[in-house]
Amino acid sequence: MKRRITFAVLAILLLLITFLGRNTFTNLLRGKVSFPKELVGTELIMEDGERFTLFRRLTVNSKDHKPERSAIFIVRFKFKNLGASANKKLSIIPAPFLMGMEGFIEKDWTINEETNEFQGIYQWSSKETAQRYPETFIFKLMTKRAAPDTVSYEVISETVLTEYLTRISG
Repeated sequence: MKRRITFAVLAILLLLITFLGRNTFTNLLRGKVSFPKELVGTELIMEDGERFTLFRRLTVNSKDHKPERSAIFIVRFKFKNLGASANKKLSIIPAPFLMGMEGFIEKDWTINEETNEFQGIYQWSSKETAQRYPETFIFKLMTKRAAPDTVSYEVISETVLTEYLTRISG
């Protein structure tokens, strides 16, 4: 019985490593991953005038990050199931996948409480990595959970996320 449990745990660990990728675990073990509290609760006024509140942040620190090549990816949508509170909690699920993605630097989760629209604001190491994000498993998983015709996104080249957030802070 003890052997079966040990085997099951090892099998699950192997699947996680395979599925999430070595980079996720490397980033975690090297202390590169953080969930900063700075700016959480900040109201952001987007370019179109919509107001969102930042409720969670994830960063992966990289020595290779060159801010002048960075790009921001912004996605907005409504979930088709569950309420805003449940979806805020469940929105952490993609975090382990993001932590290991090539070019990923930061994600800020935001919500418009009045419309129940969610918005993810990402920092990628380059325009190319930002443009590839919609082709990923994580993005496709999100769009499957989104209400029909509510997903929109854009890439903003040569922009540093912290400077962008400062500019749009209400």
